Amino acid sequence: MLSLLPTFISQLHADSLAANCRRLVIVEGDLHWATQITQLFSEHYSAMLWAGENAPESMLQCLFKTAKKWLGQETDCIAINAHHGIDANVIGALSGTIKGGGVMLLLLPLGWKSDANISPFMKRLSLLCSDPDVIILCQETSIPVFKPWIHQSHKNVDFTSSAPRFCLTQQQEHAVDAIIKVAVGHRKRPLVLSADRGRGKSSALGIAAAELMLTRKMKIAVTSPSFACASTVFSQAQQRLVDADISQPHRLLCQGSELHFIAQDVICDVADNYDFVLVDEAAAIPGDTLIALLNRHNRLVFATTIHGYEGTGRGFEIKFKQALNKIMPQWKALHIEQPIRWQVKDPLEQWIFNALLLNAEHSTIETLSDVTISYDLVTKAELVANKNLLSQIVGLLIHAHYQTSPNDVQQLLDDASQHILVACSEHHVIGCCLLVKEGGFDDDLAQAVMLGQRRMKGHLLAQSITAHLGLKAAAKQSCYRILRIAVLPALHRKGIGHQLLSCAEKYALSCGVDYIGTSFGASDELVNFWHNAGFTPIRLGINKDAASGLHSLLCVKVFNPHCYDAWFNDAALLFSASFSAQRVEQFQQLAPELFLRLYRNKKSHSIDYQLPEPFIQSQLKGFCVGALGYDYVVASIETRLSSYLLSDDCTRNAELFFAIAKVMQRQAWTDVIFTFKFTGRKQAENILRQFVSENLI
Repeated sequence: MLSLLPTFISQLHADSLAANCRRLVIVEGDLHWATQITQLFSEHYSAMLWAGENAPESMLQCLFKTAKKWLGQETDCIAINAHHGIDANVIGALSGTIKGGGVMLLLLPLGWKSDANISPFMKRLSLLCSDPDVIILCQETSIPVFKPWIHQSHKNVDFTSSAPRFCLTQQQEHAVDAIIKVAVGHRKRPLVLSADRGRGKSSALGIAAAELMLTRKMKIAVTSPSFACASTVFSQAQQRLVDADISQPHRLLCQGSELHFIAQDVICDVADNYDFVLVDEAAAIPGDTLIALLNRHNRLVFATTIHGYEGTGRGFEIKFKQALNKIMPQWKALHIEQPIRWQVKDPLEQWIFNALLLNAEHSTIETLSDVTISYDLVTKAELVANKNLLSQIVGLLIHAHYQTSPNDVQQLLDDASQHILVACSEHHVIGCCLLVKEGGFDDDLAQAVMLGQRRMKGHLLAQSITAHLGLKAAAKQSCYRILRIAVLPALHRKGIGHQLLSCAEKYALSCGVDYIGTSFGASDELVNFWHNAGFTPIRLGINKDAASGLHSLLCVKVFNPHCYDAWFNDAALLFSASFSAQRVEQFQQLAPELFLRLYRNKKSHSIDYQLPEPFIQSQLKGFCVGALGYDYVVASIETRLSSYLLSDDCTRNAELFFAIAKVMQRQAWTDVIFTFKFTGRKQAENILRQFVSENLI
């Protein structure tokens, strides 16, 4: 068989190059045989990469955990060793590095399809291997007759614009024009440039930047999750700026202009120093960073991948565009459909989309008629058998949560501890809730977790309570953690989410667990949702989540009465005390609306400096008439304000939030003046005096 394979590979290589397409080859056999097959392919493909363990010495290796480092690079052929397990994120990430004419080899054990212990995810892949465009090389069968890829499209890369642009498609040319227009046209008209991978989106940013730098003096900032993600922008610009100074890292200088990479966590602080800001892979940047940029700069381009392996694009599309509509309603959108690095309807891309559900769509139902909504537990077997059901669930999760990845889909199918509840209206999935069982540690393990000596995979909720709060009883008891809960946006505020939670609680109770909980990026709206569902906050993360840009809040709801004395009462009291103590340091910049929501906790107490009431009253009156300055009465204001925040008379308005930011969180005058758009400190103090007069005296 091996003697005939070089001819087969030559035919495959020639056909793929001619069609500018990429193919998937399943290599089914023992690892030694699969390695021989891979080495034969390497003789025809110069840029060869082995992903996973047991790479031949002659071959460049990429471990699964380092796959992300290959983003932005190009290969001809990748062999993914799945003999010791498969990683959906690795398949998604590395597939995008294969250029037109290339091939992906998926190395699988002999008889993997018929294995009685095959995982649901692999079962799903086995069903997709019947695709006629998938090539299967099996150790026990002869080499198949080579079949050229039959496609209807014309060769897509048949256009090249004039120097110095050299755009490869008309759509890319239009994108460059649109980017330049943002830089030189009317202000406050940002562009959202979207595309799937391989469409030349990042290249368009680099081409436009170079053209701007050649025609005018301009300082351009580029930000993205990492410089590696933005490397294409710089390489494309550098190709067109032949005299560019590249002596400084992450910066191009040319004719008095500059292109400078700025890390995402500092871009908002320095954006004012640049004439133009380009944001690449915007969907992978925290939403609050993007919104802060909108409030800091008037000339912005946000480029993002729609069906990237991260699964982030459409969640970004919905959420960020809502913010754009409010802040800069004249923003523009442009989508690049036509591929550059491979053919339209490329067979590998189509298979990856289907296998990893990157193109999964949620239900489009927008209204509910007089139909019954069913709430049911879905089994793994049902998810594999019902492609439409799985696609709707994954589409809903991607839409609701921008961090949903192919690995989440793999775990949804394979993780026996994960359970999913769905809300359906007829055949439409309108909501879903993912649960995972945690805890149940023995005393020795719980003690080791509490002391920081052990960390078990998963068990985020149980281990967080034990390790961060020092309450090992929570890890010894069992719980269900709510991983995700999502409802179609058009059907929000109709009680579907709360009904899903109710079903989740009943299911957890039927399984005999002691409590249920969740961890999520804390926003005022979400904290209110969980509060109304009866969940109590017990821990707020000190650092913001790198992806969401929000502090993670852990909330629980107790079923077993023994939890109260064992750990829950202490956890709830500790949260209130810690939040009050941390408000002027760790949580000084927390949004005042969210601060109020968390401060009005049932375990919270007002601040008491033991000042006599008549003295407080006298101080506040003196402040209101201008006889006493803020710095001399802040303790008295804080005493009364903390009580007011916990009272039924507390009214949420802009003046209250300003008072919270200044008095409770001790934000600097310059910060509150900027945030609340005051003309200066004098106006800010006058408004605070008015607030104190009307509410605290």
